[in-house]
Amino acid sequence: MFNWWKRYSLLFAIILFLFISLFLLSRYGQYKGEPIFLEKTLRFLAYPLQKNVQRLVTWVKEIGESYFFLVGVQEENKILRREISELRQENARLQEIIFAEERLKKLYALHPKSGIIAQIIGRDPSSWFKSLLIDKGQLAGVKKDMVAIGPGGVVGRIIDVSAQTAKILLITDPNSAVDVLIQRSRAQGILEGNVEDYCILKYVPKAEDIQAGDTVLTSGIGGIFPKGLMIGTVRRVDKKRAGIFQYVEVSPAVDFAKLEELLIIHGEP
Repeated sequence: MFNWWKRYSLLFAIILFLFISLFLLSRYGQYKGEPIFLEKTLRFLAYPLQKNVQRLVTWVKEIGESYFFLVGVQEENKILRREISELRQENARLQEIIFAEERLKKLYALHPKSGIIAQIIGRDPSSWFKSLLIDKGQLAGVKKDMVAIGPGGVVGRIIDVSAQTAKILLITDPNSAVDVLIQRSRAQGILEGNVEDYCILKYVPKAEDIQAGDTVLTSGIGGIFPKGLMIGTVRRVDKKRAGIFQYVEVSPAVDFAKLEELLIIHGEP
């Protein structure tokens, strides 16, 4: 017991001295109306912890503000994307109107006289697009044997009419026959359709001057197609075949696969 007291007596005396000193200093500060020494000590020791806690609070606050900012930006982006999509659709619609007007101008340029504008609403797949259905019929003034022209030239003739629609037989249909002439040499013949994408010019004597690249027009003979309408271009001539007539292939001026609007005009009276 004596040894223990001898070993720790000095430490005990120091602790007791510090305790009494802190107590007296605290009482003195309290009497003066100032923060007590113990309070100052605790504040000093707690300052690093408070500083880190404040940093943590600030960081969490900034993270929260950034999150809500990003949420707002995402919502604005959604609105902007929707508006851009709507503007693109409107732009496409306006472009279609412009393109349609350009196509109509080309149609009227082919036949400046009055005509009936019609939209294609159907094709006959069983006959390789050799007939078309349009959205104009008797109520619009469309009649049988009226002529349909498109961008480039002649498309065909009306073969069947209802109140609101009409059917067009294309010049490429094997059942079609059009009186035509070669613009350069004035040679005449009958243009018939073919199962392929070209027509055959028949009944032209071998003595007639026809060359690849010649322009083919309607002759006005036959009582249906007015004279001078564009038909197409000669693509091949063969005079070596047996018989008195030469073999002539004609490429139509119209791209039938891309037709959208047609101009329906009166044929020859």
